[in-house]
Amino acid sequence: MYSGRTMQDRRDFMRKYEGYLVKVNALQTEWTAALAMPVNACIETDTRRMIARWEFSGASPETITEEQWEDYFRQALVPTFVDYASIDTAMKSLKMKTKWPEPESRMMHLQADMEAILNRFNVTDLAFKHEQRRLVGYLTKALEPMSFREVVATKLTLQEFKPLKNDAIGFCKYVVELMRGFMTWEQAAEAAARTSTSSSGRRGGGRISAAHSGG
Repeated sequence: MYSGRTMQDRRDFMRKYEGYLVKVNALQTEWTAALAMPVNACIETDTRRMIARWEFSGASPETITEEQWEDYFRQALVPTFVDYASIDTAMKSLKMKTKWPEPESRMMHLQADMEAILNRFNVTDLAFKHEQRRLVGYLTKALEPMSFREVVATKLTLQEFKPLKNDAIGFCKYVVELMRGFMTWEQAAEAAARTSTSSSGRRGGGRISAAHSGG
């Protein structure tokens, strides 16, 4: 039940309600009809009365239509103030997690983490419409490990890759493929290093044994 007070409360409620509708609609068949609870039935009684009083000029809650209730909550999804300085600061904490072995998993988690920050500032849709270059910048700076980030940053300076600076979706697809090759090379290099270390240890052990035998 909704009993919130802030615009963020409204956004959270509407996203949960839309998720609820998806589940209800999935149950609809030609033989059965699943009924969804209306928005006004999902609002706590005292909160519904207060909203009706202050937001609908003292109207009785029963006279407010479902469309009006939905509009009330969707108002919170419209950005009223965009503070990119604060968003830029928040994005400094964005980092790709490398614990997953698949590049797709790493990228999906990075995308989700970035969207969580954008959602916090209520600018996700706005940023995707008007700030593609900024989004690519956030993603590039968040790439890990550093050696891979440097490879991508260098690629973006080349003429053939410059269009990706203004295409966050295309950028992510390209990075996933580049990461796949990078991870294969990285794993091969690590395996070669382990083999080299193991061989050196065996050779060193042999020399020590020979020295002891000579003594």
